Amino acid sequence: MTVVVDILLISFSIFFALNMGGAGFSPSFSAALGSGILRRRIALLLFGLCVAVGALTLGGNVAKTLGAGFVPADTIDHKSALILIAAATGALFVANLAKIPESTSWVTVFAIAALGLSRGNLDTDVILFKLLPAWLTIPPIAFLITFALTRSLYPLRGWNYRFYEHLTKHEWKLRAMVILSSCYLAVAVGANNVANVVGPLAAAGVFDVESGMMLFTPMFVIGAMIFHRSTTTIGSDVVPLGLYSAVIINVVVGSMVLVISWIGMPQSIVQAQVLSVFGIALAKEGSYELLRHKMIRRIAVLWIVSPLIAAALVVLQLLVFE
Repeated sequence: MTVVVDILLISFSIFFALNMGGAGFSPSFSAALGSGILRRRIALLLFGLCVAVGALTLGGNVAKTLGAGFVPADTIDHKSALILIAAATGALFVANLAKIPESTSWVTVFAIAALGLSRGNLDTDVILFKLLPAWLTIPPIAFLITFALTRSLYPLRGWNYRFYEHLTKHEWKLRAMVILSSCYLAVAVGANNVANVVGPLAAAGVFDVESGMMLFTPMFVIGAMIFHRSTTTIGSDVVPLGLYSAVIINVVVGSMVLVISWIGMPQSIVQAQVLSVFGIALAKEGSYELLRHKMIRRIAVLWIVSPLIAAALVVLQLLVFE
């Protein structure tokens, strides 16, 4: 039975990492690929290198929080880790079927919280006074910063018109900005998302955090190769994003996620990125056009439902298998 549990645990973990890799690659390099600045092979190579940098430098901070920050480390054994990762994978799969970008951090934390509540050892202080404040403030701040930066660039006038002309005449600078900002966001993906799979596995004693980061980083690249065509970016459904907009979003979201990863908190890259896209849409189209988008209502529903599905799957599996 133990061998079966371990085989299933590794299998679900790999599939979880593959899905996260596909979901992380598209928003990071969609602008560079769509504009023809990079070939896909080069983008995949850069994505892998940048994810590795983020995972190996800051990812351990987040993994330790996920492994022992909400529940005692001895709460998560091999069977519990399988339950957690299977539940998170199931919830993420539902969101992918609906073609709605969902936070892997949300579904992972909700799954761990459900385990802690079921066993009566959830550290609610960490949830209420550390995690929730970050979750509730980071995306709106990303929205406000992106909106302010976009309003300073659009419409073209005065200094920003001269700035636009300068980049148009020196196209290589704009191309460099797109590539660098894409790599920057990919580092943030590695710093925060790899921990979602490594944290529970390290707490269960499957391997240590550092080894987990090195083992699962390649899974993100393979996932990007397999699933990039099935992942969509919210920008194409809400507002057309040009190269300038993409650079703003990459820098704003990447900076905020790297800071929160350094603190050790799992943070939703998806929520911050979607709110940044909304900031672009509000600056370009106004509030009326933004609120008319049906996609916004679908996003709101799935953001609430998917983490609850993860928690429910954990409780259901505990009732069945324990």
